[in-house]
Amino acid sequence: MHYSPFVKAGLLALVVLIGSLVGWELYLRSQGFEISYNDDEDLWAYHHQQVYEASAANPVLVGSSRFKFGLDLATWEATSGAAPTQLSLVGTSPRPLLADLARDKNFKGTVLVGVTEGLFFAPSGSYPEQQANKCTAYYPKWSIAQRTSFFLNRQLESRLLFLDVERFNLRSLLNRAGVVNRPGVFALPAFPMKFVTDGFNRQTTMTAEFVADTALQNEQRAIWMYVFTKAPQAPVSDSLLTTIFGEVKSDVAKIQKRGGQVLFVRMPSSGEVWELEKQVFPREKYWNRLLAETGAPGIHFQDYPELSTHECPEWSHLSPADARTFTKDLIRIAEQKTGWHIARPSVAAAPAQISTLAVR
Repeated sequence: MHYSPFVKAGLLALVVLIGSLVGWELYLRSQGFEISYNDDEDLWAYHHQQVYEASAANPVLVGSSRFKFGLDLATWEATSGAAPTQLSLVGTSPRPLLADLARDKNFKGTVLVGVTEGLFFAPSGSYPEQQANKCTAYYPKWSIAQRTSFFLNRQLESRLLFLDVERFNLRSLLNRAGVVNRPGVFALPAFPMKFVTDGFNRQTTMTAEFVADTALQNEQRAIWMYVFTKAPQAPVSDSLLTTIFGEVKSDVAKIQKRGGQVLFVRMPSSGEVWELEKQVFPREKYWNRLLAETGAPGIHFQDYPELSTHECPEWSHLSPADARTFTKDLIRIAEQKTGWHIARPSVAAAPAQISTLAVR
């Protein structure tokens, strides 16, 4: 059989493409990388479907990255019998997420709101709200075609490392090429490639290698300090704060009026990050006023010895082991502070069993 030169060229290109992909996948596996799911709008929309089942036992979680690291979903499920719905977004203010639930007249559940002051109190419409606005706008328009593509993609993502867009797409790799930015241009530095993995349940977890490697931790610490001190920030004026508090108060009231519940949580930070946050966002001006304005309960990590002893490896997020302990303690404290029933009676009576289940 005679093949035209174009067919031969096409077959050769196909062989080169397949060979390159196989080689790239084998190389990534040889470097010890772990499977991680793309935490995109589709995955967020998939989990948003569960919000109407929310209760104190399986609340909706809206926050920033500290909520995604620090609340261990497996531990919560082992304790309460039901998994929370994780809607938090990395590097994002949760206020648009809370507002979206407040607007939804069908939502009557329990919400835990993570407060990282630098993100939570960002001005409306600013960069820290962009991803939240994208997700809340995407969900109502999530089409059948997009859902089908989502389920097909996830089957491949669960098996192939090179499909991890966060770490291995061209833009991510170019960001790690070491090209110096132009003077006056701020760009978010590339995080260590073995910093975290994302699960299908949207649990973000530090890798074991990162937890054990102080060099990687110091690299990430330097990135946080660069971001916190060099990133352009709009000043938070008193009038802006008053507007923000008014909006949050209104959103909380709407949820509570429908029979829902809201609990604010200030997750741990440590080291130089915590020292900087205390200076820039004094508690009485931000956290204390948030609770006073909304009338909602809140748990600040510094108020409880069992929550305040955790040292974040890179000063900003909990390690997997600390996240499991923190989650168990948070559930117990939340029950005491609010009167909500979260833990199953049989589990609450056997804390040793909780620990065993949570580690599995």
